[in-house]
Amino acid sequence: MSWRPRAKKAESMIARHSSLAGLPARLRGATVAIGNFDGVHRGHQAVLEAAGAAAERDATPLTVLTFEPHPRAVFKPDRAP
Repeated sequence: MSWRPRAKKAESMIARHSSLAGLPARLRGATVAIGNFDGVHRGHQAVLEAAGAAAERDATPLTVLTFEPHPRAVFKPDRAP
């Protein structure tokens, strides 16, 4: 992996938002990696690496958006994990 976080201390947080209305101002304009991150395997690492590089290039915060429940539970409930 070629991308690494900026030298300054990165802030980590986990938050649940059901609308953009509650999104903290510091995350508006962020670079967002979107996916069902059910484990950070090589494919997910590539997505996060690309998003991290874009955030670094654009000097924006990096955030990850995932889903609960799993999208398959909504679109194909008979095949939900």
